[in-house]
Order: sequence, then structure tokens, then C-alpha cells
Amino acid sequence: MKTNLKNTIKGALYGVAVGDALGAPLEFMSAEQIERRHGLVTDMIGGGWLNVEPGEITDDTQMTLAVAEGILEKPENPIEAIGERFIAWARSGPKDIGGTCSRSIHGAAAGGIKRPPEDAWFKASKDTAKANGNRSGGNGALMRTVYPGLYYNQRLEAVEVATAVAQMTHWDENSNRACEIYTDMLYLITEAVIKQGESADKDRIIDGTLRGTPYELDRLAKRTEDLNPTGYVVDSMKCAVTAAFWNAESFEEAIIAAANMGGDADTIAAITGGLAGAYYGYDAIPERWIKELAPEVKERLDRLTEAALINRTMEQRRD
Repeated sequence: MKTNLKNTIKGALYGVAVGDALGAPLEFMSAEQIERRHGLVTDMIGGGWLNVEPGEITDDTQMTLAVAEGILEKPENPIEAIGERFIAWARSGPKDIGGTCSRSIHGAAAGGIKRPPEDAWFKASKDTAKANGNRSGGNGALMRTVYPGLYYNQRLEAVEVATAVAQMTHWDENSNRACEIYTDMLYLITEAVIKQGESADKDRIIDGTLRGTPYELDRLAKRTEDLNPTGYVVDSMKCAVTAAFWNAESFEEAIIAAANMGGDADTIAAITGGLAGAYYGYDAIPERWIKELAPEVKERLDRLTEAALINRTMEQRRD
């Protein structure tokens, strides 16, 4: 069982990173532009508007790591620990940081505060939403949401933590709902692996989780003409779910499809990677992609995998 669960958890975490890295050079290009310039992108090519190196991660994975490591520091209430990491990262001069994330982080850290209290984060997020004209429905929260559904023992706790972490920067109901659905799928997939091992019925979990969602995710099927790879969280969620589950028969196919949509390619591929990684497992991720990731990134992902594996297989389970 632990071997199967580790493959699932590690697949989800590495899936975010390789999706981010594959999509980063294609961000803000259309699918037609990608095809004209590169053909079908299947390898880590580097470049793009951020001029990334092949295999270089961006804010999607960097914030995912900050969330996960903050959870490990204080799992019962991780907001302050995560926030401290967000601030340190934002002050480090990252190549890319979304406008909503940036405004909320700097708002919470006003006056040079290193570790703002929880209420400062929610106030900053609300202030950002107000300044945005209540248009904080970008995908900047969803892109970093993979870990709660992998780590926590209780379904409700996983969803509540994911929502609270989302609200640190994005005060928006669509963002909340997308993060809840994403977390629920990851939690239920890992829970099925714990209880059923290799015989876990992941397809049933996916179908059941998506049925009746507010974004019509369960009715998209293969209607790829309806997909729009923007930074709006609903669009991103539709693209990721379709790429991960309905238009691919392998992890590799899923991530290639997501990245080559263009638009917000790195984020959509990262979100897809979390879902497809949990579904297909780490063993399904092409080695040529994994070897391109920086050793420091892989070391952190490996530590996070082991921590989640330990927590999900504790003898005293609470659910």
C-alpha cells in the first residue's frame, strides 16, 4: 500500500513541477503560434518571455513549495508559516509573480512585517479584491493547491486548509470553489489508494467529484472547442480537467496537451500535472522531464512526498 501511495503523492507533486517547466516557455503564446514556431512541444525547451532555462520552474511550483513547507511547519494552522515563505519569496525578486498575489503579499507584509498574523492576510486579500473591482478570480491560488489533499488525513480538513490558503491572496468564490474541487479529487484519489491499493477506482472518484460542479466540468467531455486557456480560474480548471482525464491516455499526453494549449500554459500544465500525476503516478512521468528539474527542487519534492506519506499512513487515523 505504501508503495502505491508514494507513487500517487510523488506523482502529483512532481506533476506540478514538470507541467510548470514544460509550459513556461509557451506562456502567452497561442496554440497556433506554438505550432508555427516549435511544432508540438514535447520536451523542456527553455526560452519564452521569461527566458527560462530548460526545466526551470516558475511561480507555480515556487508557491506550491511554500504552501507545502508551511503546512509541514504548522499543519494545524499553517497560514502564518506559509505567509512568511510567500513574503520571503516575493522579496527575493522572482522572475514572475502574478498581480493579485503580489498585491496581497505586499499588503500583508506592509511595514516590513516578516510573519503577519492570519487576519492580516485575509484583510490584504479583501483589499486586493476591492482594488481589483472584485476581479480576483485568477488561477494564482489554484496553481499552488496540490498539497492539502495529499497531506491531510481528514477530507474536511484538507478542503478547509486549501480554501484558507487560497484566501490569503485571492478573495473570490470561484477561486475558492476550484480549490475545493481540486483538493477533494486529490484527497479521494489518495484515500482510495490507501484503502484499495492498485485496484483503486480512480475513474469513479473523478466522475463523482465533478458531477454537478458549478463549472459544468462533468459535462465538458471532449468538447475541446469550449476550452480557453486563460488565467481565469474557471477556464484554467476546465482546461486542466479535460487535459488530465478526458483527452489523454497517459501522464505524458496530458501534460503535452495542456502546455500546447498556450495562453497561461505553465499554470494550466502545472494544475493538470497535479491531477494527472495523482491519477497515473510518479512512475508514469517521463524520466527526460524529471532529470531537467534542478536537484534542489527534486530534493524538496522528495521531502514533501515522504512527509505526506507518513501523515497519511499514521496508525491513529482521524477519519
